Amino acid sequence: FVLMLISRAMEAKGWQEATDIVSAAREQSEKDIHLVLVGDGPEYDRLDAMQLPPFIHLEGFQGNVRGYFSCSDVGILPSKFRGESFPMVIIECLQAGRPIVVSALGDIPYMLSGADGPAGILVELDGFEINVSLWAEKIAHLASDRIACTSLQSRVFSAAQKFDSAIMIKKHDEVYRSVLDESGL
Repeated sequence: FVLMLISRAMEAKGWQEATDIVSAAREQSEKDIHLVLVGDGPEYDRLDAMQLPPFIHLEGFQGNVRGYFSCSDVGILPSKFRGESFPMVIIECLQAGRPIVVSALGDIPYMLSGADGPAGILVELDGFEINVSLWAEKIAHLASDRIACTSLQSRVFSAAQKFDSAIMIKKHDEVYRSVLDESGL
């Protein structure tokens, strides 16, 4: 079971917590869960200098974000970044056809919403801190219950549709035309 975390490698994006979450989820579920960390920055450098367990994989900066997500079962973003509002990486994950387990910050609940239900699992923060055992429980459940994971994945298309570039262009065009009509231009 492969989790993919792609972000700037900064402390507030939860890289250390993600490694702790996966370690705990492996113990809880007794499943072979792997975490792939993609990105660069201080957390990458710190983790790269450590002896990591063989189920934690550091990939550094990569340009093909969707390709990485498509090689995973589920995305993960245990962010506690106070300025988190609309992480583009969630769109990339959804457009790669993968659900995500993510902190319930900013517009993230809207981003995951779809006609069939959320395309992932939203996890509340505990005063801008990550509750590692709660996250591990959710990951262990997904790794152990293929039906639950498949159910989340079946909701991805519906949530990702709202980020389809053709639809977004059409909606922006409609807004601009209505503004122009109202202003008489």
